[in-house]
Amino acid sequence: MEFINITLKEGLKLAENKEEYVLLDVREPYRYKEQHLEGAVNCPYGIMDDKIKIETEKKIIVYCDLGGQSMMAARHLAKEGYHVYNIVGGVYYYLGERKES
Repeated sequence: MEFINITLKEGLKLAENKEEYVLLDVREPYRYKEQHLEGAVNCPYGIMDDKIKIETEKKIIVYCDLGGQSMMAARHLAKEGYHVYNIVGGVYYYLGERKES
């Protein structure tokens, strides 16, 4: 199964339907505590296999700061059979706070 890349605006619109979608923040807990999208569940990418417990009928919208971790998480979750949307570029891109690598 493949994942679909979307914008933050598209992801937030889809996430309004909480019956069908789960908004998943794959950043470290300290980053999640600093700031996160409303309604997001935190499950860091590094421990995802141990912690992820999402109903397979729900669609997952994944995000991180810059887009790299969410891309890897989306790829992994899609292989596990989840229907996944990845927010391209991460939240910093859309907040105008894009950090240089």
